[in-house]
Amino acid sequence: MPATGEAHPRPLVAVAEPLDQTRAAQVLCGRHIFGDGAGAHAELFFGRSPEDFEHRNRYQLCLIPSETGREWLGALVRLNCNYFVECYDGFDLGDLGPLRTAKRGANWDLLVCMSTQSAYQLPMARKFVTALRHRGIIHDTIAPTVEMAVQEAFANSMIHGNLEMNTTGHLSMDRFNELGEETARRLASPIHGGRAIMLTAKKRRNGNVEISIHDQGSGFVPPDETPVPKLPGAESTFGRGLPLIRSLCHDVTFDRGGRTIRLTFAPDASAALPLNTNFVAGLEAAEQAAGQGDLRNPRDATILIADDTMISREIIASYLRSDGFTNLVFAKDGEDALEQAHRHNPDLIILDIIMPKMDGYEVCKALRANPLFAEIPIIAQTALEENEGRTRIFEDGATDLILKPLNKAEMIARTRIHLENRLLVKQLQAYQERTQSELEMARDMQEMLIPKAEQYRGIGLDYGMTISASFQMSSELGGDMWGLAPIDDDRLGVYIVDFAGHGLGAALNTFRLHSLIWSDDRHDDDPGAYLESLNRHLKGLLPVGQYATMLYGIINRTAETFRYASAACTSPVLGNVKTGSTTFLDGSGVPLGVIRDARYETRETAFGIDNFLLLYSDALIETVLDDGALLEGERLLHLVQDIISETGGMPDLASHLADQFMDRAPVKLHDDFTVVSLQPNRQNSSV
Repeated sequence: MPATGEAHPRPLVAVAEPLDQTRAAQVLCGRHIFGDGAGAHAELFFGRSPEDFEHRNRYQLCLIPSETGREWLGALVRLNCNYFVECYDGFDLGDLGPLRTAKRGANWDLLVCMSTQSAYQLPMARKFVTALRHRGIIHDTIAPTVEMAVQEAFANSMIHGNLEMNTTGHLSMDRFNELGEETARRLASPIHGGRAIMLTAKKRRNGNVEISIHDQGSGFVPPDETPVPKLPGAESTFGRGLPLIRSLCHDVTFDRGGRTIRLTFAPDASAALPLNTNFVAGLEAAEQAAGQGDLRNPRDATILIADDTMISREIIASYLRSDGFTNLVFAKDGEDALEQAHRHNPDLIILDIIMPKMDGYEVCKALRANPLFAEIPIIAQTALEENEGRTRIFEDGATDLILKPLNKAEMIARTRIHLENRLLVKQLQAYQERTQSELEMARDMQEMLIPKAEQYRGIGLDYGMTISASFQMSSELGGDMWGLAPIDDDRLGVYIVDFAGHGLGAALNTFRLHSLIWSDDRHDDDPGAYLESLNRHLKGLLPVGQYATMLYGIINRTAETFRYASAACTSPVLGNVKTGSTTFLDGSGVPLGVIRDARYETRETAFGIDNFLLLYSDALIETVLDDGALLEGERLLHLVQDIISETGGMPDLASHLADQFMDRAPVKLHDDFTVVSLQPNRQNSSV
């Protein structure tokens, strides 16, 4: 039976390798995570990196291995999941579990649970806040503040909570060294290092964001005294950190005997969206509106007339009927007006201001608070002579105002104008919805052109290589594409493309070029000649002013070479995992589609067992990061060198680089982001 509250009869669980089915079952079959026992029936999906999991799937949980490293923290941004739990020896959530129940379903917008031993080594606060930015939970403008507060509270929960370290007193060099040694001992201990620490985030109805850090230590609750520096233990690092945390947050509270620190952040004013409390109440009307929304002629409109006097309602109705408006609905007071509005979803409302039970001011405010009626024109009618009353009705949401006694010609003219405007708005909305639907279809089609993780990993194995990739579509429809073209047992073709512009035009050009690339199975041994052929065909297909940058190269595993040609593509990075050296290859050339008879030089470089190759789109080097600078030139090379050094040359460079980029990039990318890395398997030097 499906678990009540779950979005799927069987929970979808992403399992990060090297975790296997047995280890995953050990965690899922208990009551730590799924309190209703649904974990025992979970549908498991396995992958080596976040790109291995279909983004269309909504995973209810991701199980990550111990000593996860940075690549699985990157899953917080790149995986369609909101619960991430490390599987480690001694895993026991205690009173922190269960995380999901049949009653609650998903209680958090984001949750990460790890052992203290693992969390201590990783930049948890930064990754967590990055994930919140990309999920729209917090705005870019408050992210640095949130990260600082979370980092401070998270460190306190680990050091003073789970590790139960006493850092009180003056920190001399000897004392500092002692604390370092004691920290290492406790991290290695299953009693302290094996305790769980959990980060959770939830966006509340009032727009505030609540981030909590939960530990399994002894707990700490400061007395309710001010100022904070006078608290007992204020000379400790926690005593000094608490004032900083409080200065950064809207509110700080403690729970579970001090083992939970709850931080509340007010939303950024420029990003906050008003919450509509009447949305649920209007769902039924929304369903009706879906069938009634095809307004093609203003005289087919539904008009609601709300007036507490019957004769006034009849006079207005007679005026409207004389001009061909026959679909009229009536309400005798303010409460009845709201009921009729939900029932009939009118296209225009004629509203009396002075009515019993609920006057026109209140009706206007109630209607405008509901998104179903936010755009409906409201013509208020009144006999009030005071300017104050007339001004107020506009402040409360009226579109227009007619004074009593009513003039027939004026009533009909204003009704026509507002209904014609309403018709135009509806047509525009329908056009936008249709365009959006077409854009989404084009997005899906473009994603189909990009190799899936299982495809490029499988091809990599055939050639004794590890291939890693990350693709992030921009907020606008872009024109990025990459792919692999096996030639024979020794040679593998690889290409990366970026069409100029955005929108459907760029997407259509991408489809055109993809069709040309795969119109036959032959990929020329000479990359320069191959680009020349593509360029001639593309020149005849592209409108004037449209073009593409492209790199096509052939890796020969036997000859240990990389032969390539470039059409103004970003300069590839060639590196050596053994020496740590990196250099840019020549990416110059004429863009495709500009000059029909353009010539492209075939270049060649050594590509041996210790080398790696990095291809990327210009979004990587042209996106302004959070420090106001670009990731270009020597800065990119140094970052790649740092990743190689930190990972020991592990062959998953693209995922690591994407993780670092997403940490500092804005949420809305203005261009498609593509990065691909190719590296021979050093464990096996023969193909």
